Amino acid sequence: MKEKIRTLEGGSILKGELPEGCKICRRGAELFFFVTGKCSESCFYCSLAGAKRGKSLILANERPVKNFANVMIEATNMNALGAAVTGGDPLLCIDTTIEYIRKMKEAFGKKFHIHLYTSGRYATEENLSKLFQAGLDEIRFHPQNDEQRKAIAKALTFDWQVGAEIPVIPGTKKETLAFLDFLESLGGVSFCNLNELEATETNLPALKEHGFELVNQEGAAIKGSKELAKKLLLETNYSYTLHFCSAKTKDAVQFRNRLIRTANNIRKPYEEVQDGMLVKAVIEIPKTLIGEEVLETLAEEYEVDPELIALPTEDRLETAWFIADALKEVLKERFEITGIFVTYEYPTFQRTLIAKIPLLGEKDSSAKKQTTQRKKR
Repeated sequence: MKEKIRTLEGGSILKGELPEGCKICRRGAELFFFVTGKCSESCFYCSLAGAKRGKSLILANERPVKNFANVMIEATNMNALGAAVTGGDPLLCIDTTIEYIRKMKEAFGKKFHIHLYTSGRYATEENLSKLFQAGLDEIRFHPQNDEQRKAIAKALTFDWQVGAEIPVIPGTKKETLAFLDFLESLGGVSFCNLNELEATETNLPALKEHGFELVNQEGAAIKGSKELAKKLLLETNYSYTLHFCSAKTKDAVQFRNRLIRTANNIRKPYEEVQDGMLVKAVIEIPKTLIGEEVLETLAEEYEVDPELIALPTEDRLETAWFIADALKEVLKERFEITGIFVTYEYPTFQRTLIAKIPLLGEKDSSAKKQTTQRKKR
């Protein structure tokens, strides 16, 4: 009996049961744990950023990791339900990988789901046993040759979920089918994720050299990848799950949901959450003023709730956008402050600034109107 094919939010396509790691990822509840930028493969389509590629660094989402406390902060900020251990190839630094898997399991409990990506080059029986004993729940292979494919069979001797994850490269239907047939022949494989081929600043030159083109200039998807994935899903019927993960899913579903989840957890009382961004007002205090005095005046004379106003630095006062909008003329006339803005930030480690809109100096510059316009876009 053929499995029913379902279309998921973001344009992903599923035949079978979605892997547990993917379920958590789509909810935005998965911590991305980057163990190393080093890898022994040379995939022309590798999308890893140049700042990470080949580098010895550890990241929890975008936060640099010097010790496990950094992981705890990031996982707590997003109320993570699981983690994806990735790289590079995490098995290149197996001891570090094992250490952090164990610590995550100890800190967050057995139900905290952890999956790991590897080519399989270093997936020896010894390393696989270490990963299993550390508590790894799911392992995903992206093999580059027959020798690395053998690692999948080795992994099947342990009681965890074993799957594969490969990009869908246009023009490789025969080779991809052969790999999917190989997975079926092993028996026990849980899933194969077919990722839409994506372009980044790092891999775009190589993709163009191989004759690939973008679907459009606004996105990252490569023309022909989704079409091939659809054919594979329609024309095959395996005992394991086939899951096409679209390029759009990563931004419109996974990343957006992670931002919303994190923003709601870490927002300050005066910050609003809008589409995963933290929205607030920033009042720039001139050197001629004392920030603490401005804050006290607003709290005492204008009855601004102390919870809705803060002075993180002497030259920067933060409050709710609607408070700044209501008091902007007071701030201008009484204190001669003109640097009043509504800011939109991602709730990431860097607090990436997405927009900074002035509340003074434009005829229709109210934060409420600007926010409405942003939503329409």
